[in-house]
Amino acid sequence: MKLAVIGADEETLNLLQWAVQHGGHELVAAYDSDALGQQLGAITSQLPLSDSWEELFLASVADAVLIGHGGKEAAGRASIDPAERRADQLRKLVQAAVPMIVVCPACESIVGFEIDMIRRDTRALIMPYVPGASHPAVRRMEEIVASGETSLLGPVEQISLERQQVDRSREAVLIQLARDVTLLRRLVGTIQTVSASGPPAMVGRDPLGPKPKKLPSLANLSVHLGGDEGLIARWLVGPATGKNHARLSVIGQRDRAVLEMPTSGDWKLTIGDQQEMASSQEPYHEAAELFSAFAHALEGIQRDDSAWLAACRDQEAAEAVDRSLARGRTIELFNEEHTEEESFKGVMAMGGCLLLTMALGVLFLAVIVEGLRLPMRTWTLWRLWPFYLLVPIVAFLLLQLLQVVVKCEERDLGRAMMH
Repeated sequence: MKLAVIGADEETLNLLQWAVQHGGHELVAAYDSDALGQQLGAITSQLPLSDSWEELFLASVADAVLIGHGGKEAAGRASIDPAERRADQLRKLVQAAVPMIVVCPACESIVGFEIDMIRRDTRALIMPYVPGASHPAVRRMEEIVASGETSLLGPVEQISLERQQVDRSREAVLIQLARDVTLLRRLVGTIQTVSASGPPAMVGRDPLGPKPKKLPSLANLSVHLGGDEGLIARWLVGPATGKNHARLSVIGQRDRAVLEMPTSGDWKLTIGDQQEMASSQEPYHEAAELFSAFAHALEGIQRDDSAWLAACRDQEAAEAVDRSLARGRTIELFNEEHTEEESFKGVMAMGGCLLLTMALGVLFLAVIVEGLRLPMRTWTLWRLWPFYLLVPIVAFLLLQLLQVVVKCEERDLGRAMMH
């Protein structure tokens, strides 16, 4: 498989190194990756580096694209915000149905939902990648929680994930939180509520008032995540002593399970007083599993089209932290379906409310003019005011037929593709 990379970072380098050296794949191009050009050159010699990522629309360039978090230098050269450039790349690549492996989080949740709607139309393959979320030890913890009363721990009462990070900037904390939400979702189910606590709010500030210009620090953030399985997980971040480290704890009525997750070194799972599993990420070829699943999805085998939507909802939960801190309360996530049909209904509902308001305004004005017998009532244009009221209403009703027309065109297109 011919691979290309956009915005290479540490995670994509690890994936590409395995793919080229062990997976039999070929790295053919790199875009927005000047900062790591030397490391990419060590993987594939004489690798072309470019900012002209639009050439990926041609199927002959690469079979699949890896998208990382790098590329700020290229965005600076193009005088565009890095987030906007990455969102534009994702939109256009999914419109062209280019298969992608995307290191998450990749964009804002609202952009992700928009991309998911495009993906449904083009049937493009987007496989999200969250480092460590598919580790065997995490799957073992998932089995323990799912077993409930029959597990070694008994019914689960507490789930917590403690992070110790050297870099506790807002960006670093929110990226790590979004990734850990993916991990915790496997234990508590789809996230439905987010409650965050951090630095104390300013005395006297109205939580329903305007947003503060300066966003609060997240260096000592604590978040409670409620899932649809009836469980609540606690996530918190604090200072690290030298290296990043994480500890996932699941406490039941009879015992507890603890998973130590250092950045480098062995991951150790201990249940009760006995160590059940110790495995480093090096022998556990996460990349091998990822590329195997990606290859099967390309062939239409075990393709999970809901994975990207789930990643977007994880990002939405992470973004809800600032709203929870600003309002001082729990934020509820509705996890509604973001489809073109629902968007159309929303636009029509807003248009209907605006039209009703305008109609009432015109009617109110007509009552005043006719009731007070103002001079303008003799104007020829004024005598036609009932038609002014009727025309926009008829136009609005006709717009409702657009949804039927679009559905018919999609049905005809689907039949043509089948033939």
